[in-house]
Amino acid sequence: MDVYNRNIYPRDGYAKRAINRKVELDWGTEDSEYLQKVELHTEGALNEVRPDILVYNAGTDILDGDPLGGLSISPQVLHHYASPSMSKSNNVFNQ
Repeated sequence: MDVYNRNIYPRDGYAKRAINRKVELDWGTEDSEYLQKVELHTEGALNEVRPDILVYNAGTDILDGDPLGGLSISPQVLHHYASPSMSKSNNVFNQ
């Protein structure tokens, strides 16, 4: 699963075709839409495969004000996924 700003990534069709589950966002996507799409698509991905481990790598270019990513995600969203209690409070990750 790959979550990205559709206007800037990926730039080549070969790379884009290799992504199994695309979650394309628009410029300026904010927390609520980001969380909704990540959770929806994560649930869908977990219905397709049952991994032994799940790694969430957001990077920093999703943060509000980062000129590279063009999104408007707050640091609180990253904290949500990094929190040790996240798997207990979020059924998507506790299946």
